[in-house]
Amino acid sequence: MNKLQVAIVGCGFVAQKRHIPAFLRLKKYVSLRAVCDLNYELAVKIAKKFAIPKAYSDLSDMISKERLDLVDVCTPPRAHASVAMKAMENGCHVLLEKPMAHGVADCDKMIKASRENGVKLSVIHNQRFYPPFIKAEELVKNGAIGELTGMRIISLTPREEYLIHENHWIHKLPGGIIGETGPHVIYMSLAFVKNVRNVRVVARKISDYPWVLYDDYRIELEGENITSSIIVSHTNNYTMSEVELFGTDYALRLDLQSMLLIRYGRSSIKPIDVAISSLSTARQIVRGVASNTLKTVFGKTMLGHDIMIEKFVKSIINDQPVPVTPEEGRETVRVMEMIVNKLEDSHQITLNDS
Repeated sequence: MNKLQVAIVGCGFVAQKRHIPAFLRLKKYVSLRAVCDLNYELAVKIAKKFAIPKAYSDLSDMISKERLDLVDVCTPPRAHASVAMKAMENGCHVLLEKPMAHGVADCDKMIKASRENGVKLSVIHNQRFYPPFIKAEELVKNGAIGELTGMRIISLTPREEYLIHENHWIHKLPGGIIGETGPHVIYMSLAFVKNVRNVRVVARKISDYPWVLYDDYRIELEGENITSSIIVSHTNNYTMSEVELFGTDYALRLDLQSMLLIRYGRSSIKPIDVAISSLSTARQIVRGVASNTLKTVFGKTMLGHDIMIEKFVKSIINDQPVPVTPEEGRETVRVMEMIVNKLEDSHQITLNDS
């Protein structure tokens, strides 16, 4: 079997910590041939660190010199469309970090290019590939919690990751910092919320950094079937990522930090029911911790990036559907545009009132 020839564009944090290690673990299927970054010194440094043969600062130069099958785009979102279009027009499959693009129009251009050039296009929605999330989707699909009636997501990011860095590109995204973390909670919601028709957003600024407009958000996504209630905050000193799914018979709670899934279903406050519920919860936690420990010991990854990148590579090799379709990436961007528009309207009203 000929290995896929792969190059990564953008040598920042996510490329170094997630994408490059994931591709190197797939050396049976791929050969990581090159990295490219506008900062040539950084590209050279990363190539040397990971023993990647070539480093480039110009995308066209890299594509002309390397016989690539797959280009993995880890640049800031504003460059996604231009990089992806260039790669696809040269016959390369493309994997994009989220969000797919700044706007729906760019998503449509990429989808069209993918079809016209007969190449695969997918978007990294990594948290959907965490084992608890995959299991939750299966349980809901099979009716294991009854009819789905609602969901809630809590996503807390430490200040030091993005908020305190004045010159981070994240602050230049549409909507500011929510443009980076928002897509995660949106694509997780869209796994269950069908056809989002309306959004409600309440945003506040808690920190005192002058370059930040908002850092704390309450978002409601109203779909045809259910509503997703979302908390996103960047004002804390710790990370938290939880999803709750409410069914007519049971509820599911996913702790995506601990990789645990718990099913709840106590029907009364009678002592015996409380005791049974407590024992069930404890048993599920112990079983989950034991399972996660064994996976770690035997080297089985639980990282969404690893799982999704492997699925995308195999979708090319076996000519199978991609793990996240570009249409799913587009829908996440569409809903994010709705949120940003609400934020801009709210900010304008505030300015007019002041």
